[in-house]
Amino acid sequence: MLELVNLNKSFGDKQVLRGIDLRVPPGQVVSLIGASGSGKSTLLRCVNYLEQPDPGSAVLIDGMQIGGDDPRHGSARQLRQQRSEIGMVFQHFNLFPNMTALDNVCEGPLAHRRGTRAEIREMALHLLDRVGLAERADHYPSQLSGGQQQRVAIARSLAMKPKLMLFDEVTSALDPELVDEVLKVMRELAQGGMTMICVTHEMAFAEDVGDRVIFMADGRILEDGPPSKVIRNPEHDRTRAFLARALRNR
Repeated sequence: MLELVNLNKSFGDKQVLRGIDLRVPPGQVVSLIGASGSGKSTLLRCVNYLEQPDPGSAVLIDGMQIGGDDPRHGSARQLRQQRSEIGMVFQHFNLFPNMTALDNVCEGPLAHRRGTRAEIREMALHLLDRVGLAERADHYPSQLSGGQQQRVAIARSLAMKPKLMLFDEVTSALDPELVDEVLKVMRELAQGGMTMICVTHEMAFAEDVGDRVIFMADGRILEDGPPSKVIRNPEHDRTRAFLARALRNR
């Protein structure tokens, strides 16, 4: 599904990602953990080409390299098509404030002409029902709680029928009592076979839902394996120190 080859990313003189090699097969749920500044969010943004990887890096979806106007990597139109197959949900909900929940979910498929307006509306209502918000379809973001807004954001990403979902600390901006309702939706997606990479500080979620846990430090993958190994029996001192803090604060 996803392959990263020698993924590097620098911002000026600061190198944030250092030679990341990673393969994620279809249907796998990867929990990405690590301290702030370790490169987790930048990795997700490079996968979705919100950030341009450094020269010599490769991001492949189903064996096809994602790229921009470079003719070796495909056209800008191809890039848009490839990106439409990758859903991404951020810390902050980024909903259009002047649109209802339903219209927010419909916007992407309408812009990409993924069906008639009636078909897209029916699909959007189904997705809102799937995330438990059918009765809030006509509400505006300002009328929704943070957890409800985040669930609308997930439904909006699912509306594009992505092959891969990226979640970037989606519960970090929520009040504690709203976290579980968002994690419940993510658990259901994982159980349904969605390929997912989740940057998370929720260690219980990483352990219970992730097929695989990756610990990053200083822009590198320091540890990679099943939750039972990485979380319960880590090899590296830095992983143990991070987990001691994270589990103590859980």
